[in-house]
Amino acid sequence: MKLSPLARQSLSTLAIIALVLSLGTIGAGVDPKATATDLRADPAPFRTVEYRDSILSTGARAALPGRARAITASAPDVVHSDARIQIIGVVKARSRSIARARPVRLLEATPQGWRRLAKRASLRSGSFRFTISAGSTPSVRTFQVRAPRAQGLAAAKTGRFRIEVAAPEVAAPEAVVPAPEPPPDDEADVPRGSPDDWSYLFANRGGARWNPCAAIRWAYNPSGGYPDAQAHVQEAFARIAQHTGLTFSYVGETEHVEKTGTAYPTDVDIAVGWANEAQVPDLAGGVVGLGGGSVKETAPGSDVGYRFVRGYVVLDNGHSLRQGYDTSGSTTWGQVMLHEQLHALGLGHAKGAEQVMFGSSSFLNHNFGAGDLTGMARVGADQGCL
Repeated sequence: MKLSPLARQSLSTLAIIALVLSLGTIGAGVDPKATATDLRADPAPFRTVEYRDSILSTGARAALPGRARAITASAPDVVHSDARIQIIGVVKARSRSIARARPVRLLEATPQGWRRLAKRASLRSGSFRFTISAGSTPSVRTFQVRAPRAQGLAAAKTGRFRIEVAAPEVAAPEAVVPAPEPPPDDEADVPRGSPDDWSYLFANRGGARWNPCAAIRWAYNPSGGYPDAQAHVQEAFARIAQHTGLTFSYVGETEHVEKTGTAYPTDVDIAVGWANEAQVPDLAGGVVGLGGGSVKETAPGSDVGYRFVRGYVVLDNGHSLRQGYDTSGSTTWGQVMLHEQLHALGLGHAKGAEQVMFGSSSFLNHNFGAGDLTGMARVGADQGCL
C-alpha cells in the first residue's frame, strides 16, 4: 500500500495477535540439533505465533489481546501535589488514505459528572499530550480522554484512569536539600515507564525464550529493502544483545522470506526479509511487519514453558518510514525492526506508550523503556541455558 505524503510524516503500528496451533502433539520428538528445514518437515511439533503489526499513519490502537482500541493514553499512577501531570497517548486519526489532526478532550470525573479540563488537537500521527496542574490537595483524581466523531472516524474514548495526588515529601529539619540536577540533554538514557510493563509470548503457558548458550544465527534477504536496511537490522540485534547478553551471528544472505512459500534455510535460526501484500496477503490492510517463531516445550522446572527453535521477521516494503534510528520525531524503520525482532525473541506487548513493545510506534517510544529492559533481561542470558 502506498501512503500519501501526509501519511509518510508519521507512522505507527497496531498489533493484532493471531495464535496458530499446529496439528499433532506439542513438543513431540524434536531433535534440538536438527536444522530448521528438518524441524519444518517434522510432523507439526510446534506452536507458531504470528504478529500482524498494522501501520496506521493515524496513530493508535492499543495492543490488547483479542481487541483493538481507537485511542489510548498513559499517565503516572502517583504525583505530588503542586506538581504537573502529563497525560500522553495516541488516537486513530486516519480516514482512508488521509491523516489529519483530530480533536481530543481531557475530562475529569466529579460528583456532578464529567467535567472537561482541556481540549487539544492531536498531531497527524495521532499523538497527543495534556499537561495539567495536580492541585494542592492530596486526593485521587479520575480522568478519561475522548475523541469526538470527526473526519468519518467514529467517536472513541479511553477507559477511566486514576491518579493519586500525594502530599509533597518534606525534608527533615535542618536537612540540606541539594539543587535539582538539570534535565539530561538526551532522554534516550532515561528509561521511561514501569519496569513491570512487559509480557512474554505464550504468557498463558509460562513464556518462551531462546537457549542463550548457543549463538542465534540470523540471515537476511535484501530484496525489496532500502540500501542501508541490512545495517539497521544488524544494529537492532546489537542493541538487543547489549541488554539481553544473547549472541547473534550473521550467517549471510538468504532467498527465504517467511510466508512466501520458500523453503526455510538450513543453519539459520531467524530469517529477516521484505515483502509486500501481493507476496504475503497477511501484509494487506496497512500491515507493516510480521514477527514470530516456532517453539518446543521445555523440561519441567524451566523458567519458561517453551524454547524457540526458529524465528522470522517480515517487513512490508509497501510503506515509507524514516530510515534508521532516532531519539525523537516520527516513526522510523529502526523502531519497527526492534519491535519485530523482540517478538521473534519472545517478548509480547507492553501497555504503556513509552515502551518499544507498545502496540503503536510514535515519538513516545523511540528508546527502550523500563519495561522493555525488564523483558529483555527475562529472555536473556542471565536466565541460563535451556
